[in-house]
Amino acid sequence: MKSRIFNFLYSVEGERKAIFYMIVGGFCFATMGALTFDLGKKVDWVFIAFCRMLFSFVLVFFLASKSGNPPILLSRKLLWLRSITGTIAMLATFYSFTHLPVSDVSAITETRAIWVAILAVIILGERLRKALLPVTVLSIIGVLLIEKPHFDQRNFAVFVTLIASVLGAVVMICLRKLRDLDPRTIVTHFSLTATIGSIVFIFLFRDIESYRDYLQAEIVLTLIAIGIFGTIGQLTMTKAFALGRASVVSSTGYAKVGFSAIYDLILFSAVFEMYTILGMLMILVASTWLLNSTNNMQAPQVRLNH
Repeated sequence: MKSRIFNFLYSVEGERKAIFYMIVGGFCFATMGALTFDLGKKVDWVFIAFCRMLFSFVLVFFLASKSGNPPILLSRKLLWLRSITGTIAMLATFYSFTHLPVSDVSAITETRAIWVAILAVIILGERLRKALLPVTVLSIIGVLLIEKPHFDQRNFAVFVTLIASVLGAVVMICLRKLRDLDPRTIVTHFSLTATIGSIVFIFLFRDIESYRDYLQAEIVLTLIAIGIFGTIGQLTMTKAFALGRASVVSSTGYAKVGFSAIYDLILFSAVFEMYTILGMLMILVASTWLLNSTNNMQAPQVRLNH
């Protein structure tokens, strides 16, 4: 079974492989979000974020060291921008996962594809597509529809989620520019930066003594699972952006919305209101429209160590 998977990955080229990696990453991030939403009922979201990033750092540092690539790289300014921006986006996302339904967060953050397309034109010089304006409007309306039934009660969480989406777009543009680096080196740098950022946040704004209550087997195992799925998602997303154009790859992230909705239905017995379903569909249609509007040019092939 394992050999079949590897044979498939090596047989798929260019942006098709990038899209496959992005779908795998979407599943992993949706799973991480569902676990975070459930655990967030009894564990501080900042502590969850800290544990997720610490686990990621230890694991990816080990993988990067074994691969022969430099696990820590301090000289690239763009890498620092990716890591610092990613840290803020990560904290915002974990806050959102503990204050909004998983599928809501996933749908709203997928407006990131629009911000990526805009930034890709400005920063990367990618071709401006005619679909960009209507797609942007459609996505914004979709966000408003998703949160319309409860906008007053959770408007701050929605705002934080949108901030995470915009910052996530900056991260993805940075990943495209950093495609010469091994994904493990990039993720190691980010996870270390995010771990330190989480520690600073905890020391400034949290009562550390209260964290002693978290030393329970169920909580620890869930935190480990969050770390595993988050790390796999981070690695696959990073590699996807090294293989494909930013606007194309980011549009594939809508798969995460579907996975998240399934988790909400099965695990949390969610009942989707008509406005919510319509809003999600509008965002998915917008992302798909943007994806289909791209031409068939293959992205430049970048050799990455496997």
